[in-house]
Amino acid sequence: MLDYGIYRDCFSSADMRSIWCEHATISAWLKVEQVFAARQAAAGLIPTEAAAAIETVSICDLNLAELQAEMILVGRPIVGLVKQLRELLPDHAAHVHFRATTQDVMDTALALQMKLGLEQIQGTLLKVMAAIHHHVSAHPDTMMMGRTNGQHAVPIRLATKLEVWRSELGRRSEALQDAAKRGLNVQIGGPVGDLRNYENGTGHQIKRDVAHSLGLNVVEPHWQNARDGVAEILTALGALCGTLCKIAHNVNQLSSSDIGEFAERHEPGKGASSAMAHKRNQRASEFGEAVARLGRQRAEQIGELTHHEHERSGGVWIGEWIVVPETFLLTSGALQWSEQMFKNLVVDTDAMESLVSSQCASTSICSTDRM
Repeated sequence: MLDYGIYRDCFSSADMRSIWCEHATISAWLKVEQVFAARQAAAGLIPTEAAAAIETVSICDLNLAELQAEMILVGRPIVGLVKQLRELLPDHAAHVHFRATTQDVMDTALALQMKLGLEQIQGTLLKVMAAIHHHVSAHPDTMMMGRTNGQHAVPIRLATKLEVWRSELGRRSEALQDAAKRGLNVQIGGPVGDLRNYENGTGHQIKRDVAHSLGLNVVEPHWQNARDGVAEILTALGALCGTLCKIAHNVNQLSSSDIGEFAERHEPGKGASSAMAHKRNQRASEFGEAVARLGRQRAEQIGELTHHEHERSGGVWIGEWIVVPETFLLTSGALQWSEQMFKNLVVDTDAMESLVSSQCASTSICSTDRM
């Protein structure tokens, strides 16, 4: 469904799809192989001409149909990739994927894609927060009715309501930054992660060099069966989606016909109904809520995938191949709708002031501190 032409822009952003599409994923695997070879050549482990030859290969040189067939046969995509690289570079075949393992390549590529994904998310999140700030600045003294437990409470400043949302999003941004510090790590370890194919600390230097080249961090001894870093990033994304869902749901409620304090800026055909021509449905808030719910729910699945047995456990690792990209995609979609929601938000100050005035006139809520 996330790939349907008719739906995909409703559930994810084009920028995020460009990071996690098949072409980008295979390119990330290839980039890891190339950087790995370059750093090994710098350390004198493989000939410099071998690393240079590996660097010349692009995804356009690969047979994707053969990659798919090898994946179905082997159950891992890197075996087929390495096979093709060796066939393309017969003079340097012995130095392709030298002292590496499938998980080294896939986990390092995953970290690289998550890094790019988090950059996109932070950028859009800043735009959402800026759009909220615009409304705060435009309505510094506008009063509206506060609501607690589904009931009218006491009047509050609209700016305060909006600032609470912006402040929460700011904390979600900080949480993502913290998670990135612990979760964006290079994976260089070999068959069981312990660099046993290297001597005299060379493997640790290669790991540090690859991490530096890719802008990733290093953890020791390895994380191939310790998925807490990936889990922390996805948990932070899930929490962000939870906040976006809450905000969109509140905006949708305040946009209802019964309240009418918010609305989406209208344009012909926007939010139309096939059966009721008079309707102008609020689409950004409803899609923002729906996609954020899906993102939060998808992120929660990562907890199930942290239960690795011993040094590697394919049954849970394979699950990440779906859960991680889709969490990023859905989060991007939720943010995209949130940005659109606030950029097109119309505040009906008359409706807000009318409700406050009527409630103050009929009750004592404007002159009491009781909640």
